[in-house]
Amino acid sequence: MKKDSPFSKERFFKARRWKITGFLLVLVILLGLGAFLMMPPVTFPAPHLVFNRHTIPPFVTMVESGGKVATWNKAKGEMTIEKTGDSIKLHIDTDRIRKIPIYINGSYVGKSPLNKRLFPGKYEIVAKPPGYMGSIRHLKLTNEYPKDKQVTLPVDEHHYQDYLDEILRLGYTPIRVMDYYNHVPITDKTLILRHDVDEVADYALKMAEIEQTRGVKSTYYFRWRTADPEVIRKVKAMGHEVGLHYETLAFYAQEMGLKSADEVTPAVRQELRRRLKFEIAEFERLYGDIYTIASHGAEENRQLKLTNFQAVMEGENPLDYGIIGTAYGAIIEKFTYASDVGGIWEPFPYPQLEDNKGPFYFLIHPIHWASSFSED
Repeated sequence: MKKDSPFSKERFFKARRWKITGFLLVLVILLGLGAFLMMPPVTFPAPHLVFNRHTIPPFVTMVESGGKVATWNKAKGEMTIEKTGDSIKLHIDTDRIRKIPIYINGSYVGKSPLNKRLFPGKYEIVAKPPGYMGSIRHLKLTNEYPKDKQVTLPVDEHHYQDYLDEILRLGYTPIRVMDYYNHVPITDKTLILRHDVDEVADYALKMAEIEQTRGVKSTYYFRWRTADPEVIRKVKAMGHEVGLHYETLAFYAQEMGLKSADEVTPAVRQELRRRLKFEIAEFERLYGDIYTIASHGAEENRQLKLTNFQAVMEGENPLDYGIIGTAYGAIIEKFTYASDVGGIWEPFPYPQLEDNKGPFYFLIHPIHWASSFSED
């Protein structure tokens, strides 16, 4: 079988680069003419081959230097160019380290630091550093706010060991979810430490071992797909709490083809509660006693705009399910809550920890701290 020569591959990629460069050049020329003619807003297809991490930042810079605002909608594969009007030039940066990918409302806009023109409105600005925790900033942009037209997103370079040491150094006492329901004393230095084991059971075990070496006990909620018997046995043996990360509504919606929250009728809720009681009993049969449970979010929940907790456990007495409490509900309201969901802190916890804004409730996913568990 004849292999492609390096020369032919090089020529192919060179030709493709010239095509992309030519396409962008034509767009810039059109935009220049459009700026002169004050053309109205225009939306055109933006295929990933042309609009990606490498081409978007320079393209947007060229567009905005010509007095326009460029917005890339990755989901729709479209680029929209608008006249600036009352647009605001915003400077976006990241704390301590630079060259961090930045996303605005889910679309990549470049690496920090960068300038971006936006119209007044509400935005979600996200820093997504590879291997570390980034942060989310929900911004209502007006001509008056932010005053200096600058947004700085903090980035956490700590490994989990460092993060845990910082919590202890500041004098906080981590507790399990079950400890709260067993009425341990709660002070401003109390921190509920919870982990949702969504993907890799082994990461939960490594995280539990790190905590054990520091005398810390926390709560681990396992999905059915991550409930590894040996991992659960070892985590429990260290004194950590183990519970069910239930997906009852998501399973039922998938089975029955539910498309909207209106289909979750009182009769459906009763069936969901019956199923959850069975799940708890089965989880205990396989893995031993549990005391609390936590709702898991899934794509089905997002489509229904309804969480498992809202559909099943909200307003219910946990004792009727053979448990003493749940990870959601009134418990959240009594603490300052922070989570690393999606690998991004919301909100970034360190300023609040240092300013003694406790007591705290932190949800941390082992999957997002994988770099902490490497052999290196």
